[in-house]
Amino acid sequence: MKNLLFFIIFSIIVLSGCAKSGGGGEEPRVQCDDVASRGYLNVLSVNLLFKEIETREQRLEAVAEFAEKTPVDVILLQEVVGGALAHTENSAEDLQKKLLVRKRDYDLYTSFEIGLPGVIGVANAILSRCEIDFRTTKRLPHATELNFRGHDIRLPRNVMMTRINIPNTSKLNIYNTHLCATCTADQLDAQLNVMLPFISELETSFPSGNIAILGGDFNIDRFRVDPFVEGIFYDRIVSAGFIDAYAQNRPLDSLCTNTKQADAHCTKGVSTLDAGGSARRIDYIFMNQAKNLRESRVVFNTLVDPDQASVSDHAGVFISVTLP
Repeated sequence: MKNLLFFIIFSIIVLSGCAKSGGGGEEPRVQCDDVASRGYLNVLSVNLLFKEIETREQRLEAVAEFAEKTPVDVILLQEVVGGALAHTENSAEDLQKKLLVRKRDYDLYTSFEIGLPGVIGVANAILSRCEIDFRTTKRLPHATELNFRGHDIRLPRNVMMTRINIPNTSKLNIYNTHLCATCTADQLDAQLNVMLPFISELETSFPSGNIAILGGDFNIDRFRVDPFVEGIFYDRIVSAGFIDAYAQNRPLDSLCTNTKQADAHCTKGVSTLDAGGSARRIDYIFMNQAKNLRESRVVFNTLVDPDQASVSDHAGVFISVTLP
């Protein structure tokens, strides 16, 4: 089943459209008055590992439990899956339903990247307890990420944006992306050449001082130099006006430096679903204002902390942001 799923999604590339749930004309708007009253927003980013179908329900339960207890107000998801082969229409909607059972109501915006409509598809998604009152997606240049029987398969990616409304307080912009993996330096560069100007142009249309948060699976490890140096791409994001939230108040050059020994800072090689993989730090949440950061930590890093759950082959990144 896993092999069939893998080959179908990567050998038949059909772009599908964007889907959204919550905030529609006939559906009630979500509200997050408690976020406004407490004065801070909690954000989680996590890759859901689309091809691991058999354990998906348990993994989504673990994410829902974490989101309820923490609590998490915005969830950035990568590798959301949907279609007949995945046995679900949309795994982000499945998570949304699990959260609703826990009396946690989230608005949802899903943007599919690749797949065969109705059969299998992979997407990014944003869940927000605060109303999403504007949403848009920018498609990124295709990149070669798989060779199938001698043919290079070029996959599309995207960056999605939502503007969330915190009652009687403020609005802020949330971006979510999943950049190419095992692609070339030129292809990664091309994706950043589209993503960063897209964000910059949007931000210029909002008032000065607007808080912007950019999270996701960037597939960029500052220390990796083979097959190309990746640190320059991390630096490009920082040079575009973003701050690595997790690295604040931590020595940047000591975060996940040993590929053979995962530590509490790594987001790859720290899961029972990725046992034996190289330890990497490739999942990030960036902010445009460091003064608003309250807290940041890596979560679901199971091999480092056995008390945490494995929800993916990636760990998640969590931050808490003080509202203006």
